[in-house]
Amino acid sequence: MRLSQAIEALCVATRVDGRSPRTVDSYREKLGYLRSFLGDVPVDAITVDDLRRFVASLLDERTLYAGHPTRQQRTGHLSPFTVQSYMRHIKRLFSWLMEEGHLTTNPAERIKVHKPAQREVKAIAPDDLLAILATTVGGGPIDIRDRALVLLLADTGARAGGICGLRLGDVDLEEGTARVTEKGARFRFVYFTEPTAQAIREWLDVRPVGKGAWLFTSLRDFDEDGISPNSLRTMLKRRAAQAGVTGPCGPHSFRHGFAVSYLMDGGDLASLADLLGHSSVMVTQQFYSVFTREQLRQKHARHSPVARMLGGNGQDGENKN
Repeated sequence: MRLSQAIEALCVATRVDGRSPRTVDSYREKLGYLRSFLGDVPVDAITVDDLRRFVASLLDERTLYAGHPTRQQRTGHLSPFTVQSYMRHIKRLFSWLMEEGHLTTNPAERIKVHKPAQREVKAIAPDDLLAILATTVGGGPIDIRDRALVLLLADTGARAGGICGLRLGDVDLEEGTARVTEKGARFRFVYFTEPTAQAIREWLDVRPVGKGAWLFTSLRDFDEDGISPNSLRTMLKRRAAQAGVTGPCGPHSFRHGFAVSYLMDGGDLASLADLLGHSSVMVTQQFYSVFTREQLRQKHARHSPVARMLGGNGQDGENKN
């Protein structure tokens, strides 16, 4: 079996196993780079040294974001998280080949996947969120739709794909729930409050008829598709520029903002994991156990035993156990 055949067979098996088209595309894209690097060689001819040379090539400077619809092309290095993703895909390919009996030895076993250093979560700031919302006030149907989108992102912590994939029947405005389909084609319920529900009602009042089943649609007459994650990113970028916002404002920064706000307000990791749709609380802890120094200062001021005993101003006070 040649490498191209192995990659395609893995993609088919992954789709049959119920994984999302996006996951399959990720396998095809990242493993395609391995094929370009090694050539379409027989899989049983690939050695651990071949794989190490490929991983080393990922660390070289390269052109980033070439042809990307929303990001500016530049020269730089892949992030440690991106390199780790390539390595996970390679390990999965060779593990699958072993499981299927196409190989008797696994050259990827000796490739170490180093956990990247934790990085500070890029959450949208509350003031930036308010500034973006302010650009949607008092306008026409586009402003009404975008306001509902922004509030739903901020209120649920859902992923961009889940929000864009919502259909009319997925949302219960009275209960404040929405059924989203996200990673791995899995569905889950997310929750939102009355201000968000009201914004969605206002959008439904002006939403064009004949637009199919999607909740959030284009306003162009010829376009019946729901808005895409890329369209959502472009809208947020445009709104941020209009509001003078320079901090993080992509769809995932809203998810991070939801999580950080939840924890800063006293929420626990276990319930946050459920709200975010994480497979385990360990995943949540990996992302959100790191706070900025200012966030840590605020949490310390709120929970300090000395502040409880003596009062926040350092004077003797009532013990508020």
